[in-house]
Amino acid sequence: MRSMKRPRRPVHRYKPLLFPGIALLAVFAFWAAFDPSKQPEGETVLFESGGLKIEISNVREVGQDFSNDGGPELWEYPVYTVYSGATATVLEADMLEAGGGPASPQWFFYLEPENRRLDVVDGMEPVELTPEVVGMVDGDGGAWLIRFEIWEKNG
Repeated sequence: MRSMKRPRRPVHRYKPLLFPGIALLAVFAFWAAFDPSKQPEGETVLFESGGLKIEISNVREVGQDFSNDGGPELWEYPVYTVYSGATATVLEADMLEAGGGPASPQWFFYLEPENRRLDVVDGMEPVELTPEVVGMVDGDGGAWLIRFEIWEKNG
């Protein structure tokens, strides 16, 4: 025997909320896709020289500059212009082998204004590139290997 109940009607009380809900979801998705605070600026560039590999983030452009060591010879080195928040991550860093003694770092970050150095070794934490991190020099304090410039937005 069949039930004598009436068939259920669909509930329509939420139907007026359907369009505003979809519109709100679309606005949120658009905002999340184009939020400028979450979009990384610049590129990530790999720098290699000898046994040194460094990944530099937020690179705006790479230029060239020249230096000399007091003699007639000019040394060419790259100048990385980076956005604020850029980092340098050491991927590989060979060490200088001392005859029977402990190995010493072959490169270092040069920090101003105190003329300090930060030795470059494997496994070190990424270095935030701030205005005080001027560049990198090889271990004997010779010519520049890399220079960094922080790009400031005007306005």
